[in-house]
Amino acid sequence: MGGLVEDNFSLNHLSTFATVLKHGRISRASRQLRRTPSAVSRSIKILEEKFGRPLLARSQSGMSPTPEGALIAARCQIIQSEFWALRDQLTQANGAKLRSNAAAFGMHIDVSRLRALIAVHDFGTVQRACQLLGITQPAVSMSIRHLETDLGVELFSRAPTGMVATPAGVASSLCFKRVLSELRKMKDDVDSFDGAPSGLVCAGGLAYSRSALLPEAIKRVLASHPKVVVRTVEGPIGALLAAMHAGEVDVLICAHPNPVLLKGVSVEPIVRDPMGLFVAENHPLAHRRAVPAREVLRYPFILPPLGSVTRDLLDGVFIEAAGEPPQGSVETSSQSVIRYLLLHSEQICFRSDTTFSSEMQPAGIVPLDLDFALPEREICLLQRSGVRQTAAVSDFLEIVRQVASSYDAGKRNS
Repeated sequence: MGGLVEDNFSLNHLSTFATVLKHGRISRASRQLRRTPSAVSRSIKILEEKFGRPLLARSQSGMSPTPEGALIAARCQIIQSEFWALRDQLTQANGAKLRSNAAAFGMHIDVSRLRALIAVHDFGTVQRACQLLGITQPAVSMSIRHLETDLGVELFSRAPTGMVATPAGVASSLCFKRVLSELRKMKDDVDSFDGAPSGLVCAGGLAYSRSALLPEAIKRVLASHPKVVVRTVEGPIGALLAAMHAGEVDVLICAHPNPVLLKGVSVEPIVRDPMGLFVAENHPLAHRRAVPAREVLRYPFILPPLGSVTRDLLDGVFIEAAGEPPQGSVETSSQSVIRYLLLHSEQICFRSDTTFSSEMQPAGIVPLDLDFALPEREICLLQRSGVRQTAAVSDFLEIVRQVASSYDAGKRNS
């Protein structure tokens, strides 16, 4: 089966499918859509060929979805809701200028136009967008013009340096990314229906999850679900949350973020993460017992990024213990950078015990023994609120919970 996202697939077929389900008969749907019954039947046939199985059960009383058809219908509802939410948002900003009956809002649009707008938004030029998509520059430009004409609003400002998305362009790009995500999930839903879960799981992770949770979770998932593909994404928490809101990341595994970042996000704590201060084994403080906070502050720190949860914890514990936060000339969360700097200087690093104790100590890095307590971080699963996850993602999340639980039990027993 060709991919709905990769092919030049028309969402019009899904709109037709949803209309047939709503009215129960081809004839009624054709009147509603103002299309011939044969055209409606052809759209249903195209969908059934795409998915390789019947999606509608036909009887004297009308048409009802097969179990696979019900999965597609649920995703259709989500896609339609995304377009309606975009219409409401653009109406608020543009008033009567917006064409509220635009074809896009009724799902009468090709996937190729969605991909074109997203590529121009993300890369800023038509030229780079066409290179990414493998199509001609005129084709990309025509897609953008078609969308602007259909919606009645400008999506990009044309500048000598490239294309700058207007607020309507930004909102449309986010909507279209979510729609493409639902199309990918639609395929995964159907492929997983009569067998083991299959399809893509995209997990975003920060330092703790990359060293402590994700490798073991991925190993277990692939052992039990060989048809699942796991993709990991790294980056700052703000970028990862933006990708999750766009449907490009299914779940984030990270320390509990600042609450201001969590609008539209569900948070599930899964494990407590003890923190430590780490130095090279030849550091002047390395083998001291009960080192006080004031003495620790005499040395420079490799600081977590400003505004991160870890940085706030570090500053807070030293302000309480010594009246001032630690100082340093380096801000990074890169494990390789931190390792090198620790081994070649007298700097101190504040990191997870789990992250460092297994990987770093054999390389000549040791924790400090302190006369004051360090805090724990709360490690959480973050998901976009109200999202309908695929079977593959749901099983992956359950395995992550199991791995987290085993780490928690191990720490309690140690």
